[in-house]
Amino acid sequence: MIVTWAAVFSTFTWIKYRYYLYSDIDVPTFVQAVDGLLHGTMFSSIRGMNWLGDHSSLILFLIAPLYAVARHPVTLTIIQSTALALGAIPVFALARRELGGGLLPLGFAALYLLYPALGYTALYEFHPEVLCTSAALAAFACYRADRFGPTLVFATLALLGKEDIVLPIGAFACCTLLGRRPGRLRYAAALGGLALVSLVVSFVVLKPNLNAGEVDYGRMYRDWGETPMGVAMGLLRRPIEAVSSLLVSPGKPIDTMLKLQYHLHMMLPLGFLPIASPLTLAIVVPTLASHFLSYRLAQHTIYYQYTAMVTPFVVVAAVLGMRNLVRRRVPGRPEDVNHGEASVPRGPSWLAHALMAAMLAASLLSNWMFGPLVGHHRWQFVGAEEAITPSGKERALTRYRDSMMAAVGQRDSVLAGFEFLSRLASRRHTRSFHNIVGGTRTFSRRPYPVPDDVTALIADVSHVRIRSYANRTTDDRLHELVRRNRLGLVGAAGDLLLFLRDAPDSVRIWEVGEAPVANPDRVVFDRQLAYLGDEYLASTVEPGGLFPIRTSWRKVAPTDSLYIVHLIAFDSRRAWAFSTMHYIGYMFHPAGEWPDTTMVTEAWRMVVPDDAKPGTYMLGMRVGRRVGMDQVLCQTDHARVRAQNNLVELGRFTIVPRP
Repeated sequence: MIVTWAAVFSTFTWIKYRYYLYSDIDVPTFVQAVDGLLHGTMFSSIRGMNWLGDHSSLILFLIAPLYAVARHPVTLTIIQSTALALGAIPVFALARRELGGGLLPLGFAALYLLYPALGYTALYEFHPEVLCTSAALAAFACYRADRFGPTLVFATLALLGKEDIVLPIGAFACCTLLGRRPGRLRYAAALGGLALVSLVVSFVVLKPNLNAGEVDYGRMYRDWGETPMGVAMGLLRRPIEAVSSLLVSPGKPIDTMLKLQYHLHMMLPLGFLPIASPLTLAIVVPTLASHFLSYRLAQHTIYYQYTAMVTPFVVVAAVLGMRNLVRRRVPGRPEDVNHGEASVPRGPSWLAHALMAAMLAASLLSNWMFGPLVGHHRWQFVGAEEAITPSGKERALTRYRDSMMAAVGQRDSVLAGFEFLSRLASRRHTRSFHNIVGGTRTFSRRPYPVPDDVTALIADVSHVRIRSYANRTTDDRLHELVRRNRLGLVGAAGDLLLFLRDAPDSVRIWEVGEAPVANPDRVVFDRQLAYLGDEYLASTVEPGGLFPIRTSWRKVAPTDSLYIVHLIAFDSRRAWAFSTMHYIGYMFHPAGEWPDTTMVTEAWRMVVPDDAKPGTYMLGMRVGRRVGMDQVLCQTDHARVRAQNNLVELGRFTIVPRP
């Protein structure tokens, strides 16, 4: 089961890499960190700092030799999948010790590997703390077997993953102290001491010396206070709200729904059995609080790395929960006096096997409803942000991305969108495009300086993970970037753009000035932005090809909005076939900067998905604008457009079969 699970999830991580589906900063950050270790440096150009000042991920020193064998980003994701799969061993050992031999230990190993949160953790980027999930499981299994030395070794290994692992290890120490097992003081002191050492290393040695404000994770708790002391005082002043935040977020129905579903997603696959071991389950409370007190909704779901230190203790609580239900204690006898195979008599064996059958059924049902591989999006208010298999559009985009990456060649100092970063991370001066778009360092208020040594810019300016970073000063930084680095636009596919240093502009995407419009129209949005019409530069296109189109616009009133169009292709039956999002002006030319009352025309090359069926399609457009982190639909006085739910019909085109 371990080999199969590791192979399956490693395969999906390769698929994600091949089709540019990794769309966050984490894989490239740690690829660059490990690769840098092999070159004698700990500076990360992607983070703009020594990576140990970001997170205390000392475990990277241990995996660097493995990465040296195969220096490829997927090596890290394979190591991550394998490390998670190996957690089945301590789960099996713990269950065999607590419940005896037979099928029950194998059943718990299967439950662990089938656990949806574990699969999502393996598939979302790469994170050093995820490598420590199995170490935490092993530490607990060794503790239950009264193996003091191995307990501390595995606890130490877990603490090397990240600074906040002190929370579950510290809670683990308290759990041992509150138990009734012999030697509990020794375990509590040793585990607590390890957690204290980790705190000192992270917050007294590494962060003060290696972080000069480039990152400030305290901002995650801004709803409670602006400083660490302010957060502490905010929690003390609002204790009821702080405690209730483990379940709900008053006044925030969406967040409340996510939190309730989080508990369902963590408990249902184990048949709610962890509740039968409340002391063990309490180990996750500090970690859960650190996530649920944050304003970031991603931390309130199971789709990211944030369950890495919750999963181990929920799973072991399920094992001990079954033990509590099927075994009876001998009056007056301390628990496990021999520290070996449990010496208390068994309850009825049919009960344990019935519980296991119910748990396996609940696990399979959970995977069918909301699992990472076969889930049907049931009981999921939101889903995973990153796809694990490519859509037809992603397959088509992959060819253009590959072509642009080939044009980048071996250039160093590349500024890239998230989906390209993992391929460029081993280059010493790779930087992330989102910092220029947002204007600040990642999770920091510090301004991000516009670099002057960029040799290539490759990014999808309307990528779903990039759009939210844009603001009213993004265009100023982009123009400054192009000017300082003498960048010329040499490639465009959809909103995917490639600029190269000292290259002449060979692709035109933007023109200012009055010109005839082939298919004139006039629709005014929010009384500020007028659509004037369009022109198809081709009438047919093949699946996977580029369909060129020009749209004309005019600013009719002052505006500071960032406008986004949603283009939708409808088939001959008026059914939605495929769609895409596009920033009007490609972020470089927002409407607020257009010349007053002067026509502007942009050329756009729509990427047609690989799986688009031949036939005639109508292209429709809805116009929206950014409001904070959200997008709202623009209003219009145009009666026909209003009658079509604000859909503007641009015309028809034909998708023809490939020859």
